[in-house]
Amino acid sequence: MTSVMNETKWKRLNRAVSEELTYAPPYQIKYLGEDTLFPSDLLSEYEILWGEWDEIWLESRLRSIEWIRLRPSVLLYKGVILDPDVCDMSTELISILERERIPFILESETIQIFGYIRNTGIFEPT
Repeated sequence: MTSVMNETKWKRLNRAVSEELTYAPPYQIKYLGEDTLFPSDLLSEYEILWGEWDEIWLESRLRSIEWIRLRPSVLLYKGVILDPDVCDMSTELISILERERIPFILESETIQIFGYIRNTGIFEPT
């Protein structure tokens, strides 16, 4: 595997997302050597609490992130009867990633950011 991120880039991503996005994007993380996704196998469509987002960035875990998947378009819960609002932060999130030179790929409704990769060709345009 090849490392494509470092602690500095992960911290810059955290800071930019925390400062520039209105809502914390739902996420999934795959850690090196683990088969279980964190926080769960399903990527939520709903906004998460900023406290949950902040938990990702404990220094001891940054080096072991194989990848993180973000959902930039989130549903904002308004109650049982009302349909949720949709907040699309795709443009802002992609702008952050490009500005910080963080390698990512778009996959339908998600953005995947890699800490390590097996094949550098995944970033080639198809």
